[in-house]
Parts: sequence; C-alpha cells; structure tokens
Amino acid sequence: MTSENANEHSLKLLVPQLDRLLDRVQVNDIARRSGFVKRVSKLAPEHFLECMMFADLEQGSLQDCCDDIVLHNGVRVSKVALHKRFNSSSVDFVREVLSAQMSSRMDFHNRDWSGFTAVVISDSCKFQLPGKLSEVYPAMGRFAGGSSLMNIQYGLDIKSGSWRTLDFTRATENDQRYSGNHLKDIGSSELHIRDLGYVTHGYLLGVVRQEAFFLNRLHTSCRPIEKATGKQINWTQKHLEMLNGKHPIDEIPITIGKGIEAVECRLIAVQVPEKVWEERIRKANIQAKRQGYSLTDEYKNRARFSLFITNVKDNRLSTEMVAELYRLRWQVELMFKNWKSLFRVHKHRSVGRERLECQLLGKLLRIVVNWKIYKCIDLIASKRFKGRASSMWKVFKHLRAINKALRGVLKKEITTMDWFNTYIDPIINSLLLEPKKGKKAAFQIINDIFKA
Repeated sequence: MTSENANEHSLKLLVPQLDRLLDRVQVNDIARRSGFVKRVSKLAPEHFLECMMFADLEQGSLQDCCDDIVLHNGVRVSKVALHKRFNSSSVDFVREVLSAQMSSRMDFHNRDWSGFTAVVISDSCKFQLPGKLSEVYPAMGRFAGGSSLMNIQYGLDIKSGSWRTLDFTRATENDQRYSGNHLKDIGSSELHIRDLGYVTHGYLLGVVRQEAFFLNRLHTSCRPIEKATGKQINWTQKHLEMLNGKHPIDEIPITIGKGIEAVECRLIAVQVPEKVWEERIRKANIQAKRQGYSLTDEYKNRARFSLFITNVKDNRLSTEMVAELYRLRWQVELMFKNWKSLFRVHKHRSVGRERLECQLLGKLLRIVVNWKIYKCIDLIASKRFKGRASSMWKVFKHLRAINKALRGVLKKEITTMDWFNTYIDPIINSLLLEPKKGKKAAFQIINDIFKA
C-alpha cells in the first residue's frame, strides 16, 4: 500500500466523526431534543456550537462571541440575544453533542489486549472558579471561605482510544463517592486503572461483582492479610528479604476484608530508591507534626515500597507488567495538564453558571475532536515511521495554530483529505514524539504489554 493510499485508508475512520459534528440535520435534532431550539431563530444551533468550541480560549466577552459568529457564519446577533441563549437547555444541548462525540468511537488497533473488553484509566482535576459560583460549586479544604471549586472527572479507554468520561462535578463530591456512584457503568471483563483517591473496599468489591478487573495502589490505611501465613505483612522482614535476595520487585497473594466481602488479589511490591524513601519520610514527618502524631516503624518500612493491587491473574499480566501498566496513569494526568496549558480549561471569567458550563463543555468537545484527529495522525505516523509515534502536545498545538482551517473541515468547506495534505502531511515528521533516553513512551508500554 502506497503512503497516499495508507493516508486515505486511515482518514476514512476520521471523516464520519468530523462530518457529524456540525451537520445541520443532526445538530438540529439534538437541539430540539434538548429544548435549545423551540422556534425558528436567527442563531442556528450549529453556529452556537461552533462558537462555544472555537471562540476566545480565555473565555472572551459576549461581544467577542457575537463577533465570532458574524465573522465565521455571517449572522449578526446582539449581546442581549446571545445572553438569553445561555440557559439550562443550552447546557443540555452542548452536553448531549459532547456525549454523542464520545460514544462514537474509532478502534484503530488490532492487539490481543489480554482478553480485556476495555482498559480504562481514570483521574480527576480540580480548579478554582469565580467566587460568585460558590453556591453551585462550593469549595472545600484550603479553598473554602467564599471560593468556588470545580472537579473534572475524566476516563480514557486506551484500547479503543476513546474517552469514556469527561464530566464536571462539585469538588465536594470526592473521587471515592464518584467511583462508588458509577460502579454500574463498569462492564464485564473491563480493566480499570484508578488513582488511590478513588479506591475503597466497596469499590474493589463492586468491580469484582461486575466481573471486571481493578489495578491501583494500596491505600496506606489498608492492612491486607497474606494468604500464605494468614497474618498481616511484616514490612521490615519483606524489605530485608528483597534486599538480601536482590529482588527489586515481588508479588504476594493477599486478602482484603473478611467473610463474604473479602477480596482476593495480588499485591505487587516494588522497592523504591533510598532517596525516594527519604523524601517520602520527610514529607510524612511534616504532615505528622502538623497533626500531632509520630510515624510508626511499620509506616516507615512500608514506605520503602510502591504497592499495587490487582485481581488480574498472572497469566494475563505478569508481575513486572502490573507496575509498568500503572505508570500509564501518569501519562493521562500529564495529558490533562497539557490541555490546561493549551485550552485554558481552568481559566474562567466571572460569568453566569450556564454560560460558564456551555463554554467549558465547548472546550471539552474541541478536545475530544482534536483527540480523534491526533489518534488518526498517530496511526499514519506509526505506519510511516516504524517504531515512532506522534506527540499529543505537538499535534494539539498545531491544531490550535490552524484553527481556521479545522473549522473549514467541520463545516465541509474543505475535504478532510485536502486539509490533511495541505496542513498536516508536509510537517508530519515534526509532530513525532521525541525519544527519551532510559524512558519508555506510553505507546511502547502498550505495545510491550498488549502485543502490538
């Protein structure tokens, strides 16, 4: 297959995704369903949606939004008329379009995936909002006292390359409560990789009852029972055993909980370097001093390890693979930090709730669209440059620079193929991920574990 044919084949996966986004018929259908459109209006729903996605990334003024609509669609709308369109129906409208884009998935890769129907990495990010929204989005902890705080929950299925979750909630709804409330959304044979903040015994038990799999760190308050001895693990002894045997990683079958609510799983213990351990103890001592207690010897010895638990059998994920796979969670966290930098999702003017939510949902929608384009570019790059992958940061940054051309594709003013040949193909080699000495990239970890 020639390079041109390979490009065309890969882009065919992307074309229907982009065609649907601002399609007048489909967008109007969602707009009527959500209540955004009740009668004929000068402001078409697709124009409103485009403005929410592409207008000033710093959340510009109403006049900026009006100017964006007239410049890109030739429709004059007054500030008063646009202000009236920001209501609960407009929020529902943009949210439903985002949901439709997220549910429309592209499966780019053909890997073994160890029999998992999905491999979902979840995390969250909190950021401050203008104080006037404190009743709707109350702050907590050190941000309390008239401030406002929002929490964005996000979950990426690395198998399909699609976003499973992009949702904002009150910061007072903590991650543990969120994970508990969404156990029903976990499907059979899915693997869920989550940060420590999401994990409770109820969550672990719920995942098992859904016939699914978990992979996360072990909470410091958890005292697992070693199956071989029926006793709690002696961390001092475990440290000496691994030190003398020169084994930096070990696996222990354990039980968490009792009786019918007991969860059997594997504990993977990875020894950390001495400097890492010293830094952990230094920070823990500061926290302990603030709260008026002293660190126990058990805590200090346990801190010598990074501890992971999973109910995936070792014939599907080896001991080394468990620790390696968990590291992908940091890649997703880094991803969101990049979005904050490029799309300013955490920066908001002092505006009303509905307007803020519409513009935030618009940014998230743009991120999902850019993500699909990035995955398609990455597929083309991986075929053209063996053993390489494209950089999400570089692709997103370039897409922001060619913002006007991308809008043209979504509005069918230019074909996806022509857009790719003009704006992407000539510089695709500069969009590649730079190799880092001694560190595996995310795509290499996935390839190694799931047999590319």
